[in-house]
Parts: sequence; C-alpha cells; structure tokens
Amino acid sequence: MFRFIQTKIALFMLGIIMVLLACIPREEPEASYRLAYIRELPAVLQENSGMTELGNLIWFINDGGNEPALYGYSMEQDAVLRTVVVRDVVNTDWEDIVQNENYLFIGDFGNNSGDRTNLRIHIIRKSELLEDTDTITMAGTIAFSYSDQTSFTPQVENTPFDCEAFIATRDSLYLFTKNWQEFETRIYSLSIEPETQVAKLRTKWSVPGLVTAAAWAPDNQELLLLGYTPLIPFIRVYTEFSPDNLTYQDRVGRDFGDFWGTQTEGILISSDNTVYISSEGVLDNNASLYRLEFE
Repeated sequence: MFRFIQTKIALFMLGIIMVLLACIPREEPEASYRLAYIRELPAVLQENSGMTELGNLIWFINDGGNEPALYGYSMEQDAVLRTVVVRDVVNTDWEDIVQNENYLFIGDFGNNSGDRTNLRIHIIRKSELLEDTDTITMAGTIAFSYSDQTSFTPQVENTPFDCEAFIATRDSLYLFTKNWQEFETRIYSLSIEPETQVAKLRTKWSVPGLVTAAAWAPDNQELLLLGYTPLIPFIRVYTEFSPDNLTYQDRVGRDFGDFWGTQTEGILISSDNTVYISSEGVLDNNASLYRLEFE
C-alpha cells in the first residue's frame, strides 16, 4: 500500500511538472543544436557559477559562500592548475565572470530574494592574473542598484532583480536578469568605471525560463543566453546583436530535454569559437562540462 501511495504521489507530481512545462512559452524557429557531454569537473568546481577563457586556461568562479577565488582549469590535463584568491573581498554571491580587452569582471549580483543593497561587480586586470601569483588585488569595484527597484522586501525566488548573466564591451556592461516572476529577462547597462552607479533599465526580452549566463562574440555579433526552465536547460542565440542598441536580427533557440535536471550555469566562446557550457552539481548530477554542437 505504501509503495502504491508513493507511486500515485510521483505520478501526481509528474503531472504538475508537465503542466508547468507546457505553460512555458516557446520561441521559433528551433535551432539544430545539441549538448555534447565532455566530462565531470573537479570537485572544487562543484558549485561553479561562471567561466571565461584566458591564457590557455578556463577560469571558473564558484557561487556564494565559497572562497573568493578564480580557478584556472586545463582542458588537456583535466585539472585545476591554478587557484588565485582575490584579496580583500567577500564572495557574497558570485554568479558570472566576463572580460573585455583589458579587464575581467566578476558579477557579485546573485540576489534570489531581491533584497540585496550591496550588489557589486569586481574588476581585475587581465595582465595581473596572467602573472605567476596565487593572490590578486582588484583594480576596482562597481557598486550598483537597479533604476526601477523601489522595494527591498525579501521575496525568495520571486523577484525580478536576481542576476546571473552579463557581458562586457570596451566601455559598458550589460546585465541580463534572472526573473523569477515572469518569462522575461530585464536588460540593464552600466559603465565599466569603478564607482557607485545606477543600472539603467534598457529593455525586456521574452525567454523560456531563468537566464544563468551570457556570452558575446563581437567578431560575428552573436549573443548567447543560457539558462533552464524548472528542469530543462535551454539556449537562445541572437544574431547581428548590437550592444549599443540592444537589437538583433534573428533569434533561435533549443531546449535540451535529454539533459533533464541539469542546472546549466556557465557559458563561454573560446578562442577557436567552440562554445563550452558548465553545469553545477545538483542532487545526483555532478558538475560537468559540455560543448554546444550543431546536429
């Protein structure tokens, strides 16, 4: 009898999940992408939240509560070869790491409850990280708030002011929010200047779930947004993307139902234009690395 009840509960929950998934808006056309599993990541990256490529290594960060450090991972050796601690800073909720020509930017803007008043983006000189060192000093910090946020009452996983994704240009940063309330991402802009700023709301885009990472390829003007629905990873690709105007020519997407339950967290476009995606360890799914491929 107990097993019968368990089965009924499981079927009921599955039914709810299917209804929720059916309500998620889909975008057309669907792109011919697939996720190719590469390998599990080292244990120290179990809670990875962002990655970027520099100096023949993939540099990962971990999310809130972990060490304020960058981890230089070698694809060839499948190992973390360097751990560089950022001095005089706390990892409140690091969620993404991006770069422009001269700097790395670490987004300490995870905000699941929407009540943070200490949102930060830390700036690091790329040249300093390339030196043989195990600690590094920030070049500066951007403290910011959102132009349209007036209430800071905690709303756990029910706020439009969470963020896990951004991109960097020569002089600006563009944030793509993780909106727990609606199927959209709000896009804000900031200067790269290390000062207190107000992030200006520029526009809103519809998305099929929660955006967790972004990558931009200036050479071919492609923007990639990574995320997940309640249970299924997705990617959206925007061609002819203009950061200045936040416009694009076409948008295509793909949901990866074969990776049900995978919490995708990081994305980068490598120097050879390979797109790598990382996932965080959740339940029985260990943190892993994937490659985005055409079918």
